[in-house]
Amino acid sequence: MLDKIFEQSQTAFKPMSDLAALNTKMLEEVAEKQKAFVSDMVSDSMAYAKELSAQKDFSGIYQTQKNYLESVQEKMIAASTDAYSFMTATQEKVSDVIKSNTPA
Repeated sequence: MLDKIFEQSQTAFKPMSDLAALNTKMLEEVAEKQKAFVSDMVSDSMAYAKELSAQKDFSGIYQTQKNYLESVQEKMIAASTDAYSFMTATQEKVSDVIKSNTPA
């Protein structure tokens, strides 16, 4: 009888453990992506500051700023697109977990 109660409780909590595992995996991936993004942005900012300090005239400063801001814009667009696709895929996985553990 205790075995049956234990088995029923495992079955009842399986969706929650699946969702917790999925959440953990998602948070790890988000942290890794964020770490890479911030590291890349800091590196670009340092290179921008170095290049900006080497400029002697206004047109050089303007071009340096323009290139840097275009680079930032591209990285932000890429990061937001990646985040959107990642969240969509995660949402589909959560939906699959819920559907597979819901009685028909």
